[in-house]
Order: sequence, then C-alpha cells, then structure tokens
Amino acid sequence: MICSIISIGTELNLGLILDMNSGYIADRVTDLGIECRYMFTVGDNISDIASVLRQSLKCSDLIIMNGGLGPTDDDVTRNAVARSLNLNLVRDKSLDETSIIFIRDTKKKEIIERLLRQSYIPENSFPIKPRLGSASGFRIIPEKGKVIICIPGVPKEMKNMFKEDVIPFLKDMVVEDSLKKSGVIIRKSTLLTTDISESEIEERIKEVAGVARKINVKIGVTADPGLIKIILVAKAPDNISAGRNLKIIEKEVLSRLGNYFYGKDDTLISDNLKETIRKANGKLTISTAESMTGGLISSIITDTPDSSEFFLGGIVSYSISSKVNLLDIKENDIEEFGAVSEEICLEMAKKVKEIFNSDYSLSVTGYAGPETENKKVGLVFCGIMGPDGYKKIFKKVFPGSRLEIKFRTAQFILNELRLAINEKILGGKR
Repeated sequence: MICSIISIGTELNLGLILDMNSGYIADRVTDLGIECRYMFTVGDNISDIASVLRQSLKCSDLIIMNGGLGPTDDDVTRNAVARSLNLNLVRDKSLDETSIIFIRDTKKKEIIERLLRQSYIPENSFPIKPRLGSASGFRIIPEKGKVIICIPGVPKEMKNMFKEDVIPFLKDMVVEDSLKKSGVIIRKSTLLTTDISESEIEERIKEVAGVARKINVKIGVTADPGLIKIILVAKAPDNISAGRNLKIIEKEVLSRLGNYFYGKDDTLISDNLKETIRKANGKLTISTAESMTGGLISSIITDTPDSSEFFLGGIVSYSISSKVNLLDIKENDIEEFGAVSEEICLEMAKKVKEIFNSDYSLSVTGYAGPETENKKVGLVFCGIMGPDGYKKIFKKVFPGSRLEIKFRTAQFILNELRLAINEKILGGKR
C-alpha cells in the first residue's frame, strides 16, 4: 500500500515554520506496514492543493492531508478536495457543536457562520469529529482502492485525531488489504549513536550491507550533530518474516557499534541513563557543574520523566566569578591553569559532588565559539567523579557551530556517565 502525505500552509512554503507533521505521519504509517513514497507541501491555494491531490491519486492508494481545515479564509483544504473530486460541500450538523466550541458571548451571525465552515465536508465523505480544537476532519473513498484522509494541521490536534481516529481505521484497512492480496509488510528500527561519525559507521557496517540486501533490509544513516541514526527498513510478504529479518540485521549492526550505541527509536540518551541507574537498584544520584553548556546537560536529563529520582541538581558556573563564588574554586588555580583546563574541570566535578552529596557528578568547560584567536573553538574538557575515588577526565575537540558543539558535548558526557555506571556498579563492559 503506497501513501502520499500532503501538508498544507503557506507558512510552510515560506519557511516560517518547519513541517514536522509529515515526519510524524510517515513514521506512524510505516509502523502499520504502509509505505510512504511521496511528501508534498502546498500553500493555501485551492487550485494548487487540488492539483497535488489529483497527482497523488495517480501514484498512491492512501493520501493523508493535514492543514487548512479551520474557519478562516485561507483554510481551503475542504474546498480543494471537493473541487478535485467534482463534489459539493455539504454541512454535517453532527460537527456543529465542535465547530462553535470556542464561541463566547457573541451572538453575531457572521462569526457563527464563519465558525460553521468547519462543519462542511465533501459529499459522500465520513466526518471525523475533533476531540481537541474545533477543526473537523474527514475521510473519503473517491474510487475503489483509493482513500483520502484530511486532518487538522495544528500539531497537537493532528496527533490526537491521527492516534484516536486515523490509526484504528488504517489498521483495519491494512488487514483488509492483506486479505485481498499478497502485499508487502514494512518493519523498521532506528538505532541511535553518539560520538561517532557517519563515515565511520558506514565503514564498520559495510559487510552487513550485503547481507541486508539479500533479505530485503535497507540500511540508511542520517547525521545530526552529536546524534547519528541508523535506520533499518525490512520488507517482506508477512509480518513475521519482516520482523525476523529486521532482528537479524539489527543484531549484526549492534555487534559492530560497541559503546557508541545508546538507544532505539525515540529514546533520549537520558532515558537510557535512567534505565542503567534503575538496574543498579535505582539508588544512585547525579549532580552537574556546567560552564560552556550553560545548563543543557541538566535540561536533557530532566527531559526524561522521573529524573528527580536520581538527579539532585546542577550549577551553571558560566563565568569565572561563579566558579569562584558558587563552586569555591580558587582564583589562583584558574589563573594558573585556565578556566578551560583538565585541572579546573576536575575541580568543578569535585566541588559540585560535595555540594549536592551525590554519588556521581559531571563537569564541563570549554570553548563553544566564536572565541578569540588564541582559543581553540571546540576544545572541551568533560569530567566524571563517582564513588570510591572514581574520576575520569576527557579532552575532546568537537566540530560544528556553537549550538552543535554544546549538544555534542552533552550527548558525549551523558553517554560516558552511562558507561561508567554500567562498568563500575553493574560490572558491565565499556
């Protein structure tokens, strides 16, 4: 089953906001075994939307459209669908309640009529009543073997309607389709790595690629600063074969990644850290002293639910005075070694560990750039201190922009902390 995704909004075409909806939808339909081959972004123009829809109907079985379903003049998706299918728009009164849900004290006829635009859908279509917001969706089967689904573009409204209404429908449709014909089932997995380059990953797994091709598993590598994703996509006639082949290749790839691998799919590096701590009976605590990263490490840690179970707090000692006054580091030491040095990094970890009385502490100091000509942009010192005198200092030189260097640093030291706990407390291998 082939899918096209159409995101609608002039603000997308102008680059004012990023189209995150298409990625979300594609990820979910792939999980259902539906192959997304095409993505379109169209401005708020009836003719353009209708043209793209007609084009999509020629090459896809399923078209999912998002955006342009509100009550304003530029919300023209329902009109475009009706035009492309030569249908009339009809009012579905079952949608009236949600269409005017946000109306307040006004009884002004013009405002009510404007809001009720959201109750109009193409004739012969099935309404999808919103649980969030006022914009209704709809689905329609214009011809045998073709389905068009229209949902709102506001991300939280889109995700809610997609989860609650669209996915159950698609699941039934996939089952029905597989009973009618021998189709292709798609299974995917995303492996997350840090502190390793895209080229090095490709070199490590080059022998796996040949094996993967033989069993119809595609390997893709995508790069973001501090985070390289290895995407595995398996295609097979049935779910069992697709899952089995995916696991075969996943195992082969992981055996070559070592400690650079930290998680799968949507997991954060701090999620993995939390699980490592829980395996150690969940009694370990962590504190942070950050200079260059400005609190980013603490922010990533607290993006994980229940991080309060192990994260006691952090100190952003960005300036020299804050290092002296908050961490009680001697000015003479800073003058002698420099604020960006192994010695000061170690002192930062030592002092914050004492302040919070934590089992482990992290420290970071470096140059994120742009800096003066005598300072090396990307030079970073990262420290870890732990129980029984455990201490480790890393000297790294990270490439990239200021934000990229900060993120690479945070990813690196959190992964190293995970490995340190695994090694010392759980007796695992690094």
